[in-house]
Amino acid sequence: MMISNDSERYLNYYIESIQFQGRLQINAIKELVNNKGQGAEYISSSFDPEDEDFREGYVTLYFWKPAVEKDVMAFIDKREFFKAISKISKEFIEKEPRIKTELEGYLKQLQNTLNISD
Repeated sequence: MMISNDSERYLNYYIESIQFQGRLQINAIKELVNNKGQGAEYISSSFDPEDEDFREGYVTLYFWKPAVEKDVMAFIDKREFFKAISKISKEFIEKEPRIKTELEGYLKQLQNTLNISD
């Protein structure tokens, strides 16, 4: 599996993957919190210290064929990752205010798990 330095490209691709028809998949955020990562069939993320590809301070994104031409992983600074997840979550809350409490709870847990201060 090759390692990409194009972290912005792959972070954006990952963010797109946890949305369906423009709607954030709340279960994807919940899975991030509960499992120190999240995954679909060909795209996943991990920040579990027990994973062999773990790097302190980073979230590892994985992409496999056919989602990409060649299998690739990208290391995303944990703050940038959290910032991107927070941004799409806040946009979703504006459209779906009823989910605010649940989603904000997941974001707080994710922030704590990633050890990111305010």
